Amino acid sequence: MRMSTVSRAVLLSRLAELGSTLPAPETTIYDYVPIKVHDRIAYLAGQIPKLDGSLVAVGRAGREVSLEQAVAASRVCVEQALAWIDAKAGGIENVEQVLRMDCYVAADDDFTQISDIADAASGLLIGLYGEAGRHPRSVIGVAQLPRRVPVLLELTVALANEPDAASA
Repeated sequence: MRMSTVSRAVLLSRLAELGSTLPAPETTIYDYVPIKVHDRIAYLAGQIPKLDGSLVAVGRAGREVSLEQAVAASRVCVEQALAWIDAKAGGIENVEQVLRMDCYVAADDDFTQISDIADAASGLLIGLYGEAGRHPRSVIGVAQLPRRVPVLLELTVALANEPDAASA
């Protein structure tokens, strides 16, 4: 069994310093699971910017959604991913390494700042986990995302320990 090097209390404190929180994970009505753990790898389904049952932004970046709103939405997507890791993968302190992030941005045809939106999400992960939060990523501009959200984020992380049956 491997042990995490950073405690939950330290990570929650870092989140607060970064202007973020650990929300309750948002459930889905659709036919998929939000997170699947296999061999100490947690695969997260696309997270949308949803808090307390409501979408925090709707529309395309550069049209109905400003850069600042899209940046904030990408951070909410990370917070949701962390909430699922916390609930079903042994806690946020069980993350050994962020392996990959894919960021999809619904953007107006002339909007060119999709990497800035992804950087907000990447920055939150790096700020939280340090070098273990550094990751390869893809940033993909699209015409539309589910429920008309401006950002959808997928995350894959390596876990320090297999989560117990109660959390998985």
